[in-house]
Amino acid sequence: MEDDSLDRALQYAILALLDVKPKDPIKFLATHFQMECETNLVAKAVYLLQDMTIYHPALEERLLKAYGTICQYSEEEGLTGDIYTDLLVKLIADSPAYQKDNFLQHLQCQSTEYVSFDVFRSGVLTSILFNQFVLEVKLLFTKLCIENHDSAPAFLCKKALRKMSKCLTEAAKRSISSVEGPCTLGIAELSSPIRKNLTKNLPTADYVKINTFLSESVEIFLREVPKIKL
Repeated sequence: MEDDSLDRALQYAILALLDVKPKDPIKFLATHFQMECETNLVAKAVYLLQDMTIYHPALEERLLKAYGTICQYSEEEGLTGDIYTDLLVKLIADSPAYQKDNFLQHLQCQSTEYVSFDVFRSGVLTSILFNQFVLEVKLLFTKLCIENHDSAPAFLCKKALRKMSKCLTEAAKRSISSVEGPCTLGIAELSSPIRKNLTKNLPTADYVKINTFLSESVEIFLREVPKIKL
């Protein structure tokens, strides 16, 4: 009996490894087996979702598993707002601290409020999209920096921000309508057409720091994403 349980555990671990395709398989397996013994259901749900992108083919399956896991806190009440908010906080743990409160205000529910799967799905997808968005915005900023500067010219940043809104909306809609979409939102790639069309006579540059650029980018995210039905 113990051998059968061990075989099932190993099979599930291998399937999870093939499903996620992590960059560090050994670390992934170590975390996987640790989560098998985890009693904190929020931690288990976070584990199921933390490596996902909105383009991952197994995303819907993971959402269902995570929701089923986190609902086990109360069979009668189901998922409540306090636990749901705790999950969202952990999902965006690596995002800028000064933007987390603004982000959570758009998604959190009352602590005793029942959270349906549709609400859960929308909130988690938005959190995953937010993490992906922040990573790509940071990469875009590094590409906008010139001459080994730790800041980017303000006029380049303004061009990027103007294009970002449309790019974000199109990328999010594409992820929902097509299983075979690109693996990125396309935000980091905005630097190529912007820099390609630069003239030789550049204006005198005011420079923008990463925190300012990221803050303005997140404002665009918070403004545009509620318009998209995730």
